[in-house]
Amino acid sequence: GSTTQYKQPVEYSCSKNFVVLLTDGLPTADYDIYTKITNLPSYGTVTGRTGCAGANVSGQCLNDVAEYMAKADLNTSVDGTQSATTYTIGFGLPEDDEDEAAVYLTEVANAGGGEYFSAKDVGTLTEALTEITSDIFKRDISFTAPAVAVNAFNRTQHLNDLYVSVFRAKDEVHWPGNMKKYVINGVGVEDALDNNAIDPDTGYFADTAKNFWQQGASADGADVYSGGTANILPAPNLRKVYTNLGSSNLTAATNWVSVANIANFTDADFGLTGAAGEPSLIDMINWTRGMDVKDVDNDGDVTDRRNAMGDTLHAQPAAVVYAEANGSYEVVIYTATNNGYLHAIDADSGEEQWAFVPHELLDNLAGLYNNETVSYKNYGLDGDVVPVVYDANNDGVIDSLTDFVYLVFGMRRGGDNYYMVEVTDPDSPKIRWVRSFPELGQSWSPPVVAKIDIDSTTHTSPQNAVVVIGGGYDTVHDAPDHPENPDGEGAGIMMLDLETGDRIWRAGEDNGAELEIDEMTRSIPGRIRVVDLNGNGLADRMYAADLGGQIWRFDIMNGEDPNDLVAGGVIARLGAEGLNDPSEAATRRFYTTPDVSIFTDKALNRRYIAISIGSGYRAHPLDNDAADRFYSVRDPDLFNKLTQTQYNNYSIIEDDDLTEVSGSYGTAIPLTSDGWKFTLPANEKVLSDSQTFNNNVYFVTMEPTVDSEDPCQAGLSVNRLYRLEIVNGDPIVDYGENVPADPDEIDAARMTALQQGGIAPKPQFFFPSPV
Repeated sequence: GSTTQYKQPVEYSCSKNFVVLLTDGLPTADYDIYTKITNLPSYGTVTGRTGCAGANVSGQCLNDVAEYMAKADLNTSVDGTQSATTYTIGFGLPEDDEDEAAVYLTEVANAGGGEYFSAKDVGTLTEALTEITSDIFKRDISFTAPAVAVNAFNRTQHLNDLYVSVFRAKDEVHWPGNMKKYVINGVGVEDALDNNAIDPDTGYFADTAKNFWQQGASADGADVYSGGTANILPAPNLRKVYTNLGSSNLTAATNWVSVANIANFTDADFGLTGAAGEPSLIDMINWTRGMDVKDVDNDGDVTDRRNAMGDTLHAQPAAVVYAEANGSYEVVIYTATNNGYLHAIDADSGEEQWAFVPHELLDNLAGLYNNETVSYKNYGLDGDVVPVVYDANNDGVIDSLTDFVYLVFGMRRGGDNYYMVEVTDPDSPKIRWVRSFPELGQSWSPPVVAKIDIDSTTHTSPQNAVVVIGGGYDTVHDAPDHPENPDGEGAGIMMLDLETGDRIWRAGEDNGAELEIDEMTRSIPGRIRVVDLNGNGLADRMYAADLGGQIWRFDIMNGEDPNDLVAGGVIARLGAEGLNDPSEAATRRFYTTPDVSIFTDKALNRRYIAISIGSGYRAHPLDNDAADRFYSVRDPDLFNKLTQTQYNNYSIIEDDDLTEVSGSYGTAIPLTSDGWKFTLPANEKVLSDSQTFNNNVYFVTMEPTVDSEDPCQAGLSVNRLYRLEIVNGDPIVDYGENVPADPDEIDAARMTALQQGGIAPKPQFFFPSPV
């Protein structure tokens, strides 16, 4: 607004870089900044003038300025192109399409990549601003880590299909989501037209891309609302939607969410209170099945299909291959959403085969039905779907008599339950168990299925299979300060029987745990790393990390009863836990999973287990108070099991015991050091797991590019992919004798800026099948 003189100029920004200009007419000249404007580089496509140069422009060069802001890099200190979109609102202008001011403001908005709106009072002004913010949200697509399927006949390879969950953040209860399909060809992602599906300038899907499930000839590009599963959901009268009302067989008539089964439901089941204006129970059942009861599409039909899926903010989908003996196969994608649905999707057609809504989440549906404007995020099924495939003879074929396929998943922010659904027959799902325990926090920790030999009558799995989970998340950590008191929930580790969900073993602070550890006072929200070191098929080591910045190690004594099964304790303390008065900089938190790998330090002629992990405040990703780091801690006891006495007297590794490698190259890690640390550049943090491959460790950092006190702009960020040598954190560059003297140049060689905003998922390695 500073380029011209307006009456009451308004600047309004949220979630994206954009400007809204509100005016009651044509601009007037402001010659105080005229020289600066005329010196701007010209893009020359709006008026034909060279920038704003020329005679008698009368200050009317805002179109040039808007175009400049839309195309130029306005902040070269930030990676990527930092541009701005300009919207205009004509307030109180004549309702005449030929009005000179309206025509000019339309030209300005078009040049700036935005849109022109008119307003005459507070109501229409509010509508215009709402439309603008809605349009901005439409431009801001997000997606979770994609799912790929393992080749059933060669488990060293993936199939080349890529299934991506996309969603859009909104200021409403319902966040729209979708599932789309692409293929990987070489190093690129291709669409159904054999074109590159990714726009290299944005890192998102190109506007011209067409996913394989898009109906018709048009492209769906980066539009969450177009193409994909959400637009080919079954007709409401044909859709299979189940809940768990008693029978373990979800397809039983008593489990159907249908009007025919209305006798088994109450108003309270769907969150109805009897208040005036509420929908009826029949309406809620039909709406849950996908009927457009509210006539959202304004076509006058309240019985047609409502194309809507929920978002997968944190839930990564799973792809399961069901192979036949003749070499044919089908793939089913299982994905959970924050609307509370577990969807089974046919990977070939993209059509939903069935959906399951846990009974305890049905009462969330009334809020989703009303879909009011809110200042909070609605959560339902928010955790990763973890497939458990047991193929007894390893022939790639799932035989229902000897084999099984289970899905295990938690709720993350949605609650504290864990579920297991059997999908051995993908057309006949069964609910095997639902579990929660008093010590559990929110069920953030993705389940890990492992084989452990436990001498216990409660361990019924014939495959010795257990589900290992961290205690979860205590919402006390939503507050920025490190808690003075022990966490009330989430501080522990559990093993559940795979078949029954019953708890077999637990580590915790209290005397009810099979393994009592006084120091276990902080929540463990990340996945537990379970390792088979001797290759006998049974897990013998576990690593975990907690929100106090501690790393834990556990040794498993297979064949023992639960009380003697595991010994363990803290081996590294790298955050606030254990400090008397921790500073904000030292309050580092581990929300992620320890990345475990074996390597040899040739300089020392010793082998170690590297425990790699980065710190970051996942619950508040915009908080920049902590001095976050990436660590690679060395565990010298590769195969030696420690006794509980040894753990109780363990010399705990601290931050100062690790060698700093940032800004350096060729760092020698001495025998006296317990590993290395890489202090991240200011405001960067690690919010997802690292991965180690071929002695290189890969991890992604996120740097918010807005003030952490402005929650409105939470989506803005820069993500960087780091690749470091596991031995000493070196960049993967052979400098020879020409090592740069500039530490920043060395650190820059460690990373690559990503186009994706938001919080990027963890790096994933892909081993495609031959084309």
